[in-house]
Amino acid sequence: MHGAEYICTKFGDVVTAIQQVAVVKGQAMWEVERQLASGVKKRIIVSARSLLPLQPVTSGI
Repeated sequence: MHGAEYICTKFGDVVTAIQQVAVVKGQAMWEVERQLASGVKKRIIVSARSLLPLQPVTSGI
């Protein structure tokens, strides 16, 4: 979903989904943006299979 944050299993960082750009072999490919340690933002294309939605933190009280 556009604008949502995910964990990308390809490199273990939190990324922001920009848009779906293609379908390859039945798998959706997404353009995502990750922020590097230097503050520079980099856009890459990854498969939807490598994106895991962030889980909200719940307290165990």
